[in-house]
Amino acid sequence: MNSFRLLFGFLSFVFLSSCGSDALFRQDQETPNGWALKDTIRFSLDKSIDTPSDVYIHLRNNQEYPFANIFLVVSLQAGDSLIEQDTLEYAMAKPSGEWLGTGYYAVKESKLWWKSDWQTTSTASYHFNVAQANRANGLEEGAEYLAGIVSVGLSIETQTE
Repeated sequence: MNSFRLLFGFLSFVFLSSCGSDALFRQDQETPNGWALKDTIRFSLDKSIDTPSDVYIHLRNNQEYPFANIFLVVSLQAGDSLIEQDTLEYAMAKPSGEWLGTGYYAVKESKLWWKSDWQTTSTASYHFNVAQANRANGLEEGAEYLAGIVSVGLSIETQTE
């Protein structure tokens, strides 16, 4: 009976490990000292996405993040042409103060939806730009970083129904 449980556990592990994400593209950039107020995080896509896909922004934050939400300015360029720019607000914590997102211990990752039904329409390189727009009233002079953001990422994933 123990060998059956061991075999079942091993097969379950292999099966779950082999289940990949539907990501056609995923890139993350670390921000080890926080996210500089003037820094724009850039992601470049040099391949074609031929199926309607969803675009997500991934934020990893730790306990030092001082807000319950985040404001982002996200833009999409094809070559040198600006296609779209949005100012977005996402919740990062529940009203109780508990962090949203997944993960254990002090770091949580939030997967934030930006676009659906997106696919490339030209052969130009695509550039996704993400800047944070959080500001605190009475921010100390010289405060140049948004604390608590550990990394910023972008993924393009096939739509699942």
